[in-house]
Amino acid sequence: MATMFLKESLLGEFLETLRLFGELAGPTLSVQGVTVLAPVTDPSLLLLDYKRTQIPPKKYLLPFREKVISFSKGGYHNGGDEPARTVLFAIHPCDLEGIAYLDRVFLADPADPGYARRRSGLTLVGISCEPDDFCFCSGTGEAAPCDLFLNRAEGGFEVTLSTARGEEIAAAARGCLTAFDSASKGKKSPLPPLRKGGDVVPAVRPQGLKRATLVPGSVDPELRFSGHPLWEEFARRCVGCGACSVCCPTCYCFDLREYPELTGGHRRMREWDNCLFKNHGEVAGGNFRPERLDRLRYRFLHKFCGFSPLEGMSSCVGCGRCRQFCPVDIDLRELLPEEGS
Repeated sequence: MATMFLKESLLGEFLETLRLFGELAGPTLSVQGVTVLAPVTDPSLLLLDYKRTQIPPKKYLLPFREKVISFSKGGYHNGGDEPARTVLFAIHPCDLEGIAYLDRVFLADPADPGYARRRSGLTLVGISCEPDDFCFCSGTGEAAPCDLFLNRAEGGFEVTLSTARGEEIAAAARGCLTAFDSASKGKKSPLPPLRKGGDVVPAVRPQGLKRATLVPGSVDPELRFSGHPLWEEFARRCVGCGACSVCCPTCYCFDLREYPELTGGHRRMREWDNCLFKNHGEVAGGNFRPERLDRLRYRFLHKFCGFSPLEGMSSCVGCGRCRQFCPVDIDLRELLPEEGS
């Protein structure tokens, strides 16, 4: 795993090099004053000291609405155009962990074709960050894979090349990268591990919360947490807006909907759904999660205790979005037992 140094004065030149590998996107401020990931038209507008974006990077891998298949002129047609190559710049370690978790879900055999296409065209450039009061990640000791990772250092950035694509970028940017001297540039911070080749490799368990804390021994998590006295209080306060799921880096509920057209054709669309919405549990004959408490508890169990093949694996990466954007200040971590309890 090679390490280079990027002087802060050469960051603009480095960003221009990144454009050779796809459309450059990064944290900027929208006209509404919201921190978002968006195309970078002016490098001076990049927010390198941002705390978090409102919507996580998952929007580049799981669009809000995606055409799955369509029917016209007597035949079916696969949906989705070939995705454009994109370089996501200045992504925090927690969001890299979120992408790694989504990789495990959508690249497992059989892989989701739309996700796989978009993921293969996505270049990830991570950056170190300073936590605020909403963060509760456990650091970058087991950080998720990315192509390049920038650690802040005196006078610039320590750049770690983690993949073949990262090395290709470094070769193209050799005019603004120099050999890293840890003695003269300051102490190094923990860095993401090497990823073999240029392939997308699902990462290890997200690190936000320890598995043993959440699912001790063989205790059924549903039995362990279902009787907690805070559930009634949370259900009373919750307004069912679903903000916590929308802004979560690892929430991926979706619905498939049919849209008939007056021409005789139709489109089948995959759209973001939300397990906190009442209609999420509606099926023919009833609703299997009719109460808000049921939906809150389901989201908690899915997030912190795993689901299906990933049962026992927390998908919380500690980004703090659910805490910051909840309009009634619900913090599901209050339901968790203390370490060792």
